[in-house]
Amino acid sequence: MTTVHISNGKKINDAVADKKQRAEPDPLIIADFDTAKTIAEKLIPKHHSEIASANIVYLCRNKSQKQGGIPVPGTVKKASPLERHLGGHYFDGEDDEPDFIMTVALDVWNELQPTQRTALVDHLLTRCTGEEDEKSGEMKYSIRPPQVQEFAEVAERNGRWNDGLAELGDCLKGK
Repeated sequence: MTTVHISNGKKINDAVADKKQRAEPDPLIIADFDTAKTIAEKLIPKHHSEIASANIVYLCRNKSQKQGGIPVPGTVKKASPLERHLGGHYFDGEDDEPDFIMTVALDVWNELQPTQRTALVDHLLTRCTGEEDEKSGEMKYSIRPPQVQEFAEVAERNGRWNDGLAELGDCLKGK
């Protein structure tokens, strides 16, 4: 039960006072993540040849972001012009800049088995795609969404109601 005190004509709510006394949360720490890079370097030649020439910055963060209250294990994004400029020192070439930035949440990563870690990096790499521009010969990179985004209860009630779910179901047979 929350108690309200009257002091100097002001009402002080205990819940608010307790909130002010709480310890500061741990700061967000972001660092290079060579473990994800090592896994990616094995996966890219085998499964992601369209991004073989892409420059990717691999980072980790100590705390995961949350989406709908659920921890996000990792993200990948196409580098913005500012990120490309700031990230240029990561690579050997004078004009090399990052094309993608992959960030893995260590609080989730540390709970995963090695095969799950590989699957996470594979998932994030699969979101990255590249296509050669016919006119300039330069690679144009982009991020693509997963083919299937569905709620378990909708799939349970309706089965493979779309092509994406049917394809995913076929891929999972025997796994």
